[in-house]
Amino acid sequence: MSKVSDAFATFKSRLELTKTEQDDASRRQKDVRATVQASFDVDHDFLAGSYGRHTKTKPLKDIDIFVVLGTKESERRKAHPKAVLDDLEACLVDAYGRDQVVRDRRCVTVWFEKRNQTQHEDGKVVSLDVVPAFASGSDYEIPDEQLGTWIKTNPATHNDLTTAKNRDLSGNWVPLVKMLKSWNRANGRPIEPSFLVEVMALDLIDGPFNTFPDEARRFFAAAAASVHEDWADPAHLGPPVSDEMTSALCSAARLKLEAAEMAATRAYRAEAQGREGEAVRIWREVFGEFFPAS
Repeated sequence: MSKVSDAFATFKSRLELTKTEQDDASRRQKDVRATVQASFDVDHDFLAGSYGRHTKTKPLKDIDIFVVLGTKESERRKAHPKAVLDDLEACLVDAYGRDQVVRDRRCVTVWFEKRNQTQHEDGKVVSLDVVPAFASGSDYEIPDEQLGTWIKTNPATHNDLTTAKNRDLSGNWVPLVKMLKSWNRANGRPIEPSFLVEVMALDLIDGPFNTFPDEARRFFAAAAASVHEDWADPAHLGPPVSDEMTSALCSAARLKLEAAEMAATRAYRAEAQGREGEAVRIWREVFGEFFPAS
């Protein structure tokens, strides 16, 4: 195995969750669930988002907890979505403190050890996103304060699509997506939200799968050419996943994707010419500090 192959194998391993991280995630999310259940009628709750799809990267931020509200909360569905987010925020502030709770358009985030974070927070859960929801047939409706309405979604559909894609690519799609999300984070999150990286990867990465370096380079090129497009919710229920990407943000993301593709090409050429150490150093520049130095 070449130095580059070894480096990517190490990179893949570093992005996998440790038992300590899994145990901490379990403990943290159970605590948050119990807090919400004490203040709301909860029909059921579950882990959703990239953690549930096994595409979550380190550090463990923004793990989604879907809280499906029960019949006693049905009047909330008739109100502006801001109201349920207000009450959820107040509940979590009471439990965790004002400094540890942050409001978003569709959820409320609880931060842990916010003022004393290490660089990567290995072994720790940094934050959890609590998403209130109502069942709507086999789908769910969640509040969107920015749009001023309730939007439909279905985490199970997202899970099914990613599972099928990963199976079709012999288990290589999930680790590649983790690598691409690591690139996104290391480069200042030019693609927002991070779920958009997954959505683009569902469409842009097809078989046959070659190697992680080749597929990463191909993704950077294809994503640079298509980042300005509207990227629909894979379940075809809610607004486009790309609705946060303004024209200016798309242009900035395209420049970073093009730079990543050019760097990947330089790394490919260095490896082909036997300069494997240089190739590894270039890949580290692309993916950031989780990628091994040598």
